[in-house]
Amino acid sequence: MLHEKELRIALVCFGGVSLAIYIHGITKELLKLARASSALHDIEDREARAGAGFFDSQDESDPEYDSEAIYFELLRDLGPDLELRVIVDIVAGTSAGGINGTMLARALSHDLRIGRLRDLWLDNADVSELLASDARAQTWSKWFLRPLFRAAGARGNMLIRDDEIRDKLSLFMRSRWFKPPLDGPRMARLMYDAVLAMEPRGENSSLLPSGQALDLFVTLTDFFGIQHPMHIHDPPLIHERDHRHVLQFRYQRRADGSQDSDFDLGNAPALAFAARATSSIPGIFPPSQLMEIDQLATDLADPWPRRSTFITENFHHYQSTGIDIASVPFIDGGVVNNRPFREAIGAIRGRSSYRQVDRRVVYIDPNPAIVSVPRRHDVPSFFSTLKGALSEIPLAEPITDNLGQINQLNAQARRLSAVAESARPQISGLVKDLIDNDGVRINALRIRRWRERANVRAARKAGFAFDAYIRLKLASVHDFLARLILDIRGVRPDTPFGRAVVEIINVWALEAGVTYEPADINLLRSETPRPGIATPKWVPFLLAFDIGYRRRRLHFLIEGQNRLYRNLNATEFKGLDARMIDRLKRSLYEQVDALEARAAAIVSDPPSRTLVDIIFHETFSSEALRNLRSHATAAVADHREHIDRLVAHLAAAIDLDVTTDNIDHLLADLKDWPMRGRQEVLTDYLGFPFWDVLTFPILPWQDTGEFNEIKVDRISARDARGINQLGNFSPKGAALNKFAAFLSRSYRENDYLLGRLHALDRLIDIVCDAAGTGAVTPARVRRLKVQGFLRIIANEEPHLPTCSRLIKELRTALAEGKLA
Repeated sequence: MLHEKELRIALVCFGGVSLAIYIHGITKELLKLARASSALHDIEDREARAGAGFFDSQDESDPEYDSEAIYFELLRDLGPDLELRVIVDIVAGTSAGGINGTMLARALSHDLRIGRLRDLWLDNADVSELLASDARAQTWSKWFLRPLFRAAGARGNMLIRDDEIRDKLSLFMRSRWFKPPLDGPRMARLMYDAVLAMEPRGENSSLLPSGQALDLFVTLTDFFGIQHPMHIHDPPLIHERDHRHVLQFRYQRRADGSQDSDFDLGNAPALAFAARATSSIPGIFPPSQLMEIDQLATDLADPWPRRSTFITENFHHYQSTGIDIASVPFIDGGVVNNRPFREAIGAIRGRSSYRQVDRRVVYIDPNPAIVSVPRRHDVPSFFSTLKGALSEIPLAEPITDNLGQINQLNAQARRLSAVAESARPQISGLVKDLIDNDGVRINALRIRRWRERANVRAARKAGFAFDAYIRLKLASVHDFLARLILDIRGVRPDTPFGRAVVEIINVWALEAGVTYEPADINLLRSETPRPGIATPKWVPFLLAFDIGYRRRRLHFLIEGQNRLYRNLNATEFKGLDARMIDRLKRSLYEQVDALEARAAAIVSDPPSRTLVDIIFHETFSSEALRNLRSHATAAVADHREHIDRLVAHLAAAIDLDVTTDNIDHLLADLKDWPMRGRQEVLTDYLGFPFWDVLTFPILPWQDTGEFNEIKVDRISARDARGINQLGNFSPKGAALNKFAAFLSRSYRENDYLLGRLHALDRLIDIVCDAAGTGAVTPARVRRLKVQGFLRIIANEEPHLPTCSRLIKELRTALAEGKLA
């Protein structure tokens, strides 16, 4: 029986200063793994796929390709029992990791060639290239420092004995002091060139499957920070300054093949700004400003058609306070957020699954700390204390909290899985009693009637639990309505204005009767309407605004198809094939897209904005915040008619009924499905009310979609077990406080090559682990790694003239069979 599975990677790239070239080598391998997986799954005929090779469709002499063939072979030969697809769908990076994360996300989104990035890094990531022209030392600048460098080399300092490092360190140290010596506009141009250097491999191609999205998060540090008003008890209004800022870019490949992308050339200046700003090392580069990119785009005569959209999506809080966004100075993202796990984990939560998922957070740590606990501590010196407090300790903040958050998510996933599996037999029995499809033709009207009866049965069977369930649903819908209004107004929910909007909606709901009373439960449990008894007002309110329920139901149906994939070869499912499931899943994803599109369109809907501006036009004084309930009551009294009109307009615009009707018709149209397969789909659809009653109270309101456990893997020089058996090879850019590779091309070449080799070593291990025990024998893993190392070395050798000794040592060790 063929088992289909996805290995989904959320990549977190730490900062690394000059180890950026090492990180580039690692991200290049991740791209190649995704490229190989995509090429394999582009072959629809599984029999043809079993004998295929990566170079069947690519020119083997093209220098763009090498290790893809190894990953292709590994993934291909996991069959015939396992079909594993690798997808990188989340990237979060800061500083050097932010640069590489940006370039990787663009390449993944549009399936781009990135060979030219190697030369950009090797040729330009050098102090002699990046020094500002007006800061560069002249022959007699600070001449008194020259003898110091010569003396250090003579005394045996291994770094300074290197002629290139000594000369460039001398140049750097004798250049301008008390102002950043490196050239900000030059760095911006280098980032711009990097974005433009990536060439498409095919028209409208992508390494993301249809129906999937990729999110990129790049951290910045706002030097001055932005003030956020906060509502507390006393005083009711305070202001907090926040220096953290995150840029977000998104690629969406819809089920119908269309694309929405922040990574195309129309947004190249934004991507260049993200890469430049996240890596503005304090004291080394000047702060980055948006006006710098504006000027660069003007100089290059390169239009930026999406500038206003980029600003609105990433700086709307600045816009609402009247700040000139173009002038805001940003410095290195690693100053306050050097390890952006939070962003990656946040993107995982609520993500829909596609087939069975092995979810990994893979983080790149270019220079992991050496674990050592001295038995006795000496008191640090004055300067050591300052250095540690200002830079080293903040940048070395542990990831314990982030890993603890992942453990909590995993515990939640296990609870959900246990609840769903234990309840499935009972829910299947309830649904079976509900429908009478033995020979009766299924149509949309009949499915609708079954669905309505299922809702009543769920209320009846849930007992006292249904009371809490309805109250939670109403609270979540009130929250959704308030957030929708805040999105229309462009205001953050954690502001005093946001708090006031929530309170106004709660007061309106009470006065409009959109609240639950325990006596209402008896009405819901009756399968026949009672004459003369009106339906409670909260029922149509939920039907109009409970978008969360529709999301959860769609994702539950999609997850149900994932279970069907695993049963394709079972006798009871004879006649059901993967293409039938694929078509249904595509249609379900189209419904997800349509639902989200209707909700998103409301934010820019003129009638909605007009009504919101009328109702929520005022600011909130400290006095109003002290008596928020009274203020909200007065606001509802003044604007009750307008609020009623706004709610009615929003309900019509979202039109949740159309989603439900579409699913009814979609499932009624499964005419070519065998009876057993159709029963499974209907069980998921009609049984969802029972499942939701069980699970919704233990879920955060915003969480829908993927509930898989998350595993965490690290890629670093310490973890590459295969390479470490071949000799003592480590990144050289870690020297001089991770600055050394800016001073030496040979160091950059060394680190780039090792980045690729370490990544291949680790990625093969991660793929094999995702495939499961016994999928690949240890001997085969060794062979694939050896072949992969040799392919990379052969392809890169002409471009790395200073690495001849390293390459010779690697080849000798591989020939001697040192890889155990």
